[in-house]
Amino acid sequence: MTLAPAQQQDIERQLSHLRESLTSEQLLWASGYMAGLAAAGAPANAAVEAVARPGTKPVAAETLTIWYGTETGNSRGVAQRLAEKARERGWTVDLAGLDEVQPRRIGKTQVLVLVISTHGEGDPPEAAEAFYKFIQSDRAPALGELKYVVFALGDSSYPDFCQTGRELDERLAGLGATRLLDRVDCDVDFETLEDPWREKVVETIAPLVEPRSGEPRLQVVGNRAVPAASAGIHHHDRRNPFSAELLEVSPLTVAPSNKQVAHVELSLEGSGLVWQPGDSLGLWPENDPRLVERIVELVGADMDAEVQRDGQRLALRQWLTRHAELTQVVRPFVETWAGLSESRQLTDLLADRDAFQAWSHQRQVIDIITEFPARIDAQALAGSLRRIAPRLYSIASSPLTADDEIALTVKLEHIGADEGRRLGVASGQLLERARPGDRLPIYIETNDRFRLPVDGKRPIIMIGPGTGVAPFRAFVEHRQAQGATGPSWLFFGEQHRRTDFLYQLEWQRHQRSGALGHLSVAFSRDQADKVYVQHRLREQGRAVHAWLEDGAHVYVCGNGHGMAADVHQALVDIVAEHGAKSPEQAAECLAAMKVDHRYQKDVY
Repeated sequence: MTLAPAQQQDIERQLSHLRESLTSEQLLWASGYMAGLAAAGAPANAAVEAVARPGTKPVAAETLTIWYGTETGNSRGVAQRLAEKARERGWTVDLAGLDEVQPRRIGKTQVLVLVISTHGEGDPPEAAEAFYKFIQSDRAPALGELKYVVFALGDSSYPDFCQTGRELDERLAGLGATRLLDRVDCDVDFETLEDPWREKVVETIAPLVEPRSGEPRLQVVGNRAVPAASAGIHHHDRRNPFSAELLEVSPLTVAPSNKQVAHVELSLEGSGLVWQPGDSLGLWPENDPRLVERIVELVGADMDAEVQRDGQRLALRQWLTRHAELTQVVRPFVETWAGLSESRQLTDLLADRDAFQAWSHQRQVIDIITEFPARIDAQALAGSLRRIAPRLYSIASSPLTADDEIALTVKLEHIGADEGRRLGVASGQLLERARPGDRLPIYIETNDRFRLPVDGKRPIIMIGPGTGVAPFRAFVEHRQAQGATGPSWLFFGEQHRRTDFLYQLEWQRHQRSGALGHLSVAFSRDQADKVYVQHRLREQGRAVHAWLEDGAHVYVCGNGHGMAADVHQALVDIVAEHGAKSPEQAAECLAAMKVDHRYQKDVY
């Protein structure tokens, strides 16, 4: 079609006026809108006038969809805060975890905000596996009508930082969806990026969502908690922790164990905090003052100098003690330090992904500063370090058996030995430096994916080596207090029976009372051949399979790097052997159990 010069000038004049009055995101929407009108046969100047004409609004989505995939709860929190902000704008919001939605629903979604974390070695959270596989498969629909935003969370101590968010962002665009904002990749200190991002999302989406008359609706899919702020009540969470009194630290291991594990109890009196078995407790730890002093001494900075970070002005001592990550080595810090120390060795190490990963896991910040010295000022030191993140511990007590108290099972984490021993920040504080009466900032992190069956008659199988046994102490207590009659079976493993049998007397008491029906233990170092919980599962394969056939729920808690995979393979083999199935069919059975919430994992 050829336009007359006068028509071209008229359209250019209208477009110029339109460009000056709209944001870049609105212009992006307008371009697609006018293209649609042109494809429908509307004259070009009519398309411009339809957008530019005062009082004319595009057809807006009725609902803002917010989906999240989380492993530790951070993505859920980001999604909930955005949902609350959107509801304040009068929008109808559909808030759901990715394990609660049918992946095909994305084909009928108009405006989507996806908040997604990356777990382990670049994997999607377990709750998001089905969605991730569907989107990456040939079954995923064309998404030409979808407009979306991705907020990715990760941990820069892992090489595949925010990989799941990157992959889903690229895949959605590849399926034809329109990216409204560039993806934001966040480290564990995501709060500094979340707040400005949330405001930008609301501003960007405003032209695309129709406010509802009357009370805006927040549709929460599944059994998800709505932010307490919406109810107008005081709420303690990650951003507003409760100052809990430390009541007791009791050793669970005895000499000559090479591990130090303790039962820790805290008071929640006056907090208003509630929890269920399966939830975690988040602790905002403080760094060891001696470690802070040594680091400042090594770099030659002024301990009392004022530094500025993320809009805060603090003395260097305060920043390093309360806000800086000093016990984990992450790639961004090493990259910065390689420049500050002018170290070619560090630069070369960063170029070898696998070598860097193995090397960094055996060091803390002070080791890098010691090995690759640099003299810098307070501001440079503060600027090189990542913000500290809270540490999560599985709750080891039931709210039905404790009076405003909560229990944890804590292992002292450390690298090195003797004079070179470096302690974990939270476990070192709880087991080495804190004293009863001290107050610690804590909050509850809910975990809806690790729950006891509602039906107390259901059998449960609990697999928890080491401190992974913590939530199962809460499970057994809770079921006993509820009068649940379903049978229970605990698989526990450690190195030595005599020194490392965590909660031994309690398990034996629960067996006598009938609260714990079966106890299978594996102590790996008490015989020539190492024996682990997966070996005990295989030994009891026929009985385990019978429990599964009877509707048992299976729970796994503990180290996710090796144990969880070994336990999963043992379960696959058990189902295959005793259920007369192929390995592929057995794996499908376990996948179906996950969907039915009968196979749940809390691994780290």
